[in-house]
Order: sequence, then C-alpha cells, then structure tokens
Amino acid sequence: MHDFIVTVGEEKRIVSVTNNHIVLDGKKLAVELSKVNKHLYLLRLDNKVFEVTTTKLSNEKYSFLVTGNYFETTVRTSLREKAVEYLNQKQRLSRNDIIKAPMPGLLLKLKKKTGDKVEMGESIAILEAMKMENDIISPATGIIKEVNKKEGMSVEKDEIILKIE
Repeated sequence: MHDFIVTVGEEKRIVSVTNNHIVLDGKKLAVELSKVNKHLYLLRLDNKVFEVTTTKLSNEKYSFLVTGNYFETTVRTSLREKAVEYLNQKQRLSRNDIIKAPMPGLLLKLKKKTGDKVEMGESIAILEAMKMENDIISPATGIIKEVNKKEGMSVEKDEIILKIE
C-alpha cells in the first residue's frame, strides 16, 4: 500500500492506494482507472464514473478537471510531506541558506543562476554520485545570491554550491 498526502488549497487529505482500492480519510473505495489518452482518464470510484483530465504542472503539482470542476493539487508521499513541513519550519527560523554538496560527485546541472528566484522544495541542481543522479532541493524561498560551482565540476562533500538569501 502507498500512502500519499494530497493537498487542495489549504485542505490536506490522506490517500492510501492499493491495486483495486483507495482509502480516503479512512473510507475504503473500490477504484478502477482507465487511460483514454495522454491526459484523459475514466475513474470509477465504487459505482460512480468520473471523466478526469489531468496535467502534471511540476514534480508534485497536478491540475485536474473532474466533471467540469477545475482544481490544482500537490501530491506527496508521507515522508516528503514531513520533509517539506520541516523545511517550512526551518525557513521561518532562518532566511539565509548555504547549499552544500551532500556527497562527493559531479555537478551535472545547475537549474538556477545568480539573481534567480527560487521556491522552497524546488529543484536547484543535479549531482551525480555513484552513477546516480541526485536532485538537490532548495530548503528556502529566496533569491540566489551567489553560485560557487559550474556545471561539469567535481564537488566534495560539504562544498558550497550556492547561497540563497
């Protein structure tokens, strides 16, 4: 079973997913999902059928059009939700953040440059380590004050990649 936290507006819901059931806030529902095309699905919840159009807006944000009602959601695993809550709390305590390499590796991609605005939880760099690509996520919302490394450079653990103000 996979547990997700789905946020619509300010309201958070816990959704657990199995092969043929979902549990929404403790209520078990039979579910069947059929893909019609890239963005259109038919969703059967118990005995009700819904036509759902969806678009992935970012890594964890989606838009849905369900029976004429449009809404945007954030979908996170329980662990990711806890991490985001922790980062939100950390951001309230400190506005300056130094982004360090979490491990030695090769800086494949810098997604931001000096002066760019960055949102907390947004991907800011890709670090390759042990033949795996690791997404470095911003712990704060702010402006990139300084970029200390360039794409293609090797970095050691705890080397400063960039600073957010």
